[in-house]
Amino acid sequence: MLHLDVRLIFPNNFKIKCGEIITGTPEANGRIRGAFRYTPEYMQHPDAFPLDPANLPLTPKEFTANRPRGIHGVFEDALPDDWGRKILARRANLTPPEQTEPRLLEALADSGIGALCFETDNQIKTQDPSADMLNLEQLLELALRYDAGEYLSDQEFNSLAIYGSSPGGARPKSLVREKDNTLWLAKFPKHNDLFHIEQIEAATLKLAENCGVKVPEFKILTVGTRKALLVKRFDMADGGGRYHMISMKTVLNARYHAWYDDIFKAIKKYSVQPSIDIPALFRQMVFNAAIGNTDDHLKNFCMLHREAGYCLSPAYDLLPDIPGKRSHALSFPKGSGEFSPNRSVFLAYAADQNIKNPDQIIDTVIRAISTWQDVYAAYDVPDSDIQKLDWDINYRLDKLK
Repeated sequence: MLHLDVRLIFPNNFKIKCGEIITGTPEANGRIRGAFRYTPEYMQHPDAFPLDPANLPLTPKEFTANRPRGIHGVFEDALPDDWGRKILARRANLTPPEQTEPRLLEALADSGIGALCFETDNQIKTQDPSADMLNLEQLLELALRYDAGEYLSDQEFNSLAIYGSSPGGARPKSLVREKDNTLWLAKFPKHNDLFHIEQIEAATLKLAENCGVKVPEFKILTVGTRKALLVKRFDMADGGGRYHMISMKTVLNARYHAWYDDIFKAIKKYSVQPSIDIPALFRQMVFNAAIGNTDDHLKNFCMLHREAGYCLSPAYDLLPDIPGKRSHALSFPKGSGEFSPNRSVFLAYAADQNIKNPDQIIDTVIRAISTWQDVYAAYDVPDSDIQKLDWDINYRLDKLK
């Protein structure tokens, strides 16, 4: 049995024990039984809010985790994906059978993205998981070597593990701290990349910004002979604390396929500013269709709990259809399915959602993305990469006209 204390860091940097997770040992089939409950201390706090408004309402009951991993989705949201989990498991010396989500949360402790921390009585204090900018070149080289399967000494691996085990996603990343104390997520290339992903993502973020989509602050840096993309962490508050994050996958309790319409419904139900978030989500949906962001799955949409309540986060992980999938992870509305719809579909859906000036939103997206080749070139995306993406992006733009 594993007992985890869950602590929440408020935006003003006040830290409180908000709940407890208890999980059993894995059964023969690998299933783990677990439960969560809020603490009386947290429930009595004037700023308390439900960590998951859909599945963990703020009540004193015990919530059984009806999931094979034994923890609720909002806690799994705190864990990294493939890249970070591998490093996290090795850092904690976890054997493959021990690499369960509860044990990984124990290893993650307070170094994850978002406002949740996980503590046990016998936990070893973790180091600050944010590297200094001066270490970026060393971290990039270590990440490339580890990604390529090369051996790292204990000292080298420890450097990588401290800074690279908490960010999410499947690609190499590191947390870094600027001189002004701001925290950034550094995204590195993989050893076998066929495209210049970091430059492409930076240029795509710029295109989204030009379309009126809210994105985090970002910059592209030359690190040695390579490029790294730095994205400012939007879970960090000015008061030194953090904003709680929850993925749309968790809000919707989704295990299989989902639709953009599901996200719209969740925003209507849980956002404190639906009149802002609904048009913003519509604009992002049109942008994803136009640029070919086929990796638009539910974990790439999240809500932040700011001072007033839950709201849609800035857009992140934006890329064109580099794999050439054509089909999107989410289905578009009005029965148009997983393939990019035409203008009439978006206009009809905007009418259903009472979105004002949808023609203007779509035209803004078209105008901005029509300059994509120039923007990509400005971010040093090689012409060979641009040519590979040319047909798909132009085809999508034509469907919206």
